Amino acid sequence: MLALLGATAMMGTIATPASASTQETREFAGHGSSDFGLALFYARQDARAQANRAGFTDCEEYFKLVISPYDATVFWRCIR
Repeated sequence: MLALLGATAMMGTIATPASASTQETREFAGHGSSDFGLALFYARQDARAQANRAGFTDCEEYFKLVISPYDATVFWRCIR
């Protein structure tokens, strides 16, 4: 019996289950401040830079907190 299993393994006919495709989800918080009212732009730029450094390209903004045009935070959820 052991010889049969060994021969079968050598021929490559033993089926192995396919590895499941898993998606990784991660959240990023981007912070921005500006004296010229561009805080939201800078916050999104910060979140995008963090996601890119971590290897995430498929992202969505699920919450933004704009305290004033001069201070903002955005929250992104990304998958890969």
